[in-house]
Amino acid sequence: MKRKFLLLLSALLLITLATSFAAGTQETAKAENQVTTIKFYGSDGAYNHNIIAKFEAENPDIKVQIVPIDFDNAEQIIKTGIASNNPVDVSFFWGSQISAFVSSGMATDLTPYLTANNNEWMNTFVPKYIDAGKIDGKYYAISYQPVIETLFVNETVFKENGLEVPKTWDDLLKVAEVLKQKGIYAIGNWSGQNHQLLVFAYQVMANNGVLEKAASGQLPFAGPNEAPGLRTALEMLRDAYQKGYWYPGEGALTATKDQVQAAFYQGKIAMLFDAGSNVGLYEKNAPFELGVAKFPLVKADGYYAVNVVTNALFVPINAVHKEEAIRFMKFYTSEAGQSETMATGRLPSIKAKQDKIDNKLMQDLMNTTTGDNVVSYRHMQNISPEINSYLQNDLIGAVCAGESIDSALAKLEALRLKAMGK
Repeated sequence: MKRKFLLLLSALLLITLATSFAAGTQETAKAENQVTTIKFYGSDGAYNHNIIAKFEAENPDIKVQIVPIDFDNAEQIIKTGIASNNPVDVSFFWGSQISAFVSSGMATDLTPYLTANNNEWMNTFVPKYIDAGKIDGKYYAISYQPVIETLFVNETVFKENGLEVPKTWDDLLKVAEVLKQKGIYAIGNWSGQNHQLLVFAYQVMANNGVLEKAASGQLPFAGPNEAPGLRTALEMLRDAYQKGYWYPGEGALTATKDQVQAAFYQGKIAMLFDAGSNVGLYEKNAPFELGVAKFPLVKADGYYAVNVVTNALFVPINAVHKEEAIRFMKFYTSEAGQSETMATGRLPSIKAKQDKIDNKLMQDLMNTTTGDNVVSYRHMQNISPEINSYLQNDLIGAVCAGESIDSALAKLEALRLKAMGK
């Protein structure tokens, strides 16, 4: 009897252990099945991999898959994914140009997340940077880095030739002529980003007191009452191009990024126009003394216009994993995430990191945004996607290639009227 009892007890214990093991196995499988993979359209750079590794360590239920970005075709690629109902969950784009997605209903309103818990997330940002992604009072993009339009300078070239970095456009033309005689181009800028040279137009607008109205499309771009700025800037840039100051002379309008950057490193270009977000790249690769400077002023002692363009993240309207995407974006813009971006020479967008910049070039870059004569502006590209495309891809190149300024501005004005519903 006792033996039967022991056998029965043993059987019950085995059943219990087997059941517990099966249940544990099921729970483990269930937990593994609950890991969500989100797709992130962004740079495949080391800093992003570092951010993702830290995020996944703190959020084991989420995996982040990078879809490497094509900056030159980003807008079209993102829109194609959204339209085909196969979007990424988190996408890079420029905060100040997010209207390209908002106007077509392709971006998620992130305001509720920013303003939750008495604006907890919102209050971590420098206001002008987070506001870059705001349209009609709502936030659609989360800025993680200001992209300051910058003049990178080969300080060695200037010192060896006894020249000073130009502070006005007239100074630039004089310096450019001296450098030309020595086989050096004053200006470096590549096809696809010529629109950033419109900073000279924004300066004229600022000095004429029409910056905000003109940049938001409230003033005509052509005709007897046209806003000042665009015509002046186009005349300036066409003049510099025709005089051969713009690398590599003939063909400057189609020069690629790789060609222009290589020429800059080789000492063939004295001043390179590019986004300040690349300061770490140039500091690492330039074999000469590198500096950063403000764009030359179009009017001595006049206003200096500084953009509020930002690198940002947004969530496509039909993203599958929105809540997980928000968690990733919050980490990306946290102190931990911003530390990784700053380590590669990228400026921060949050208050907690603004006073922790210890790199001299980065400090000099931030200093180009300060001063009594500095005014901020939003790009005219925000007026409409069509204007964005025309300014970014066609306007300056067309004028320098021979199209009349009247004709080019008339095309831009037609796009403005369309955007204004007129």
